[in-house]
Amino acid sequence: MTLFVTTCMPALAQQLPDAGTLLQENARALPQPTSRAAHTLRVLPPPQPAEQVPGGMQITLQRVTISGNTRIPSKELLAGLGPVTGKTYDFAGLSALAGHITSVYQQAGYPFARAYLPQQDLSAGELRIEILEGRYGLVQATGDAALTPGAQGFLSALEKGALIEAHMLERTTLLLNDQPGAITVPLIRPGKEVGTGDLIVDVQRDHRYKGEAGIDNFGTRATGRTRLHANLDADSPFMLGDQFSLQALYTDAKMWFGSVAYAVPVGYSGLRARLSYTHSYYELAGSFAALGAHGTADVASIGMSYPIIRSQSRNLIVSASVDHKSLQDHQGSTASSSDKRSTVVPVNVSFDVRDQFIYAGITYGVVSWVHGRLGLDKASEAMDSASARTAGGFSKLNIDLARVQSLNGKIDLYGRLSAQRAGSNLDPSEKLGIGGVNGVRAYPNGEAYGDSGWLAQGEVRYTSGAVTPFAFYDMGRIDINKDAWASTSNRRTLAGSGVGVRYADAAWTGGITLAWRTRGGASQTEASNHTPTLLASAAYRF
Repeated sequence: MTLFVTTCMPALAQQLPDAGTLLQENARALPQPTSRAAHTLRVLPPPQPAEQVPGGMQITLQRVTISGNTRIPSKELLAGLGPVTGKTYDFAGLSALAGHITSVYQQAGYPFARAYLPQQDLSAGELRIEILEGRYGLVQATGDAALTPGAQGFLSALEKGALIEAHMLERTTLLLNDQPGAITVPLIRPGKEVGTGDLIVDVQRDHRYKGEAGIDNFGTRATGRTRLHANLDADSPFMLGDQFSLQALYTDAKMWFGSVAYAVPVGYSGLRARLSYTHSYYELAGSFAALGAHGTADVASIGMSYPIIRSQSRNLIVSASVDHKSLQDHQGSTASSSDKRSTVVPVNVSFDVRDQFIYAGITYGVVSWVHGRLGLDKASEAMDSASARTAGGFSKLNIDLARVQSLNGKIDLYGRLSAQRAGSNLDPSEKLGIGGVNGVRAYPNGEAYGDSGWLAQGEVRYTSGAVTPFAFYDMGRIDINKDAWASTSNRRTLAGSGVGVRYADAAWTGGITLAWRTRGGASQTEASNHTPTLLASAAYRF
């Protein structure tokens, strides 16, 4: 029975794919954050007063007062000027004091602030510096008539008369530029009223559709080595910011995977909602063909995400969803079947931080906490209660962290650490897999699944135009079951190293990797143990 093989024999559970493990194999790897073609905010400052020529009347300062400041205390601004009382200044020197305060304000995140010397009587040595902190005048979206109403909604966070603050301005313009299918050019220019700035954002249609089609050999002999895939996104088809997505994958062993999703902004704060449905079908081939095994996996999901921090240098996004999974496996040789259903609630916190350490670098990752409940059909439940006891509530914690460190603009170091810790024995659909193209690349997809474990990857990359050769080392370890219930070994360690080359230009991507096994022995998912493992892919983006 399929049920008996996957539930009661943990060593063989590494060998026989089922609907749950195939879901894991088709999951996407941790992507490196990329910036869209975000245009730098242009700031046209108000006309500056004519530069003062040193010389002329001298003033001995007895007192300096500052007015118009609401965000930085006068005491702090005066301290920044240093000891000025008792010193003698010409008008150029007095203007330099105002210029210093302007710099302090702008460096504190108020790009349109300006300090100036109003008309005043200086005969008593008392200097007054007035500050215009910079407030919004006109805030307007222009450009494509179909997109500007929605764009104006995103700009509503910047009200007329509100202080022009860099972090809020950056967040608002980036959130607007994040909307799929639109490209923006923001500009701040002097307003009609003194001390104001007008924010004008030009919004244009970038594209309506984008997609990718490709081929690779990342699959397994059991479900098809050669895979064809295609993705298509319709960006802002009904309103600014919504997106309709289709994905499809088909292998040479008749396994196919498809998903449809729709995402839409909720309001204008960056909150997004997403609905998706995924269906996959498999028939086991190769050495498993005689079993007559086949099955399906269906996942319906609804979720939301919100950017707590959104900026050019650092981002923090929290997301949560409710996923309902239906997994069915059938085995013709034993006339047996398994029907599993689960409801899973993952809560994710993803982040990225860019820095200038050594040359430049980016650290990114995601931390996920998952809670769910698994239900089994009666026959499966009876066997499960006598073995792994996966039915009922479960939880797990996942961490996936990565760092790309540039040494000189051409040589990069890449490191990744991924780990999972389970609170109880898990169904295969929730286990961590450490083999395959996103894990230890010397082993095939589906190799070494466990309830808890870790995976580490390291690469040295050299970029020359569109070509990036690299060398790598991968290693991972899993505990097959959180609570071991059989006498077979409950732990497995895999490791491998190799070399490869990637290619990426505006339209084409591809790569070839050769990987040799250094630890872990023969594959438990494939009869052939030919080495090195060759991975190849090519894709066209449009």
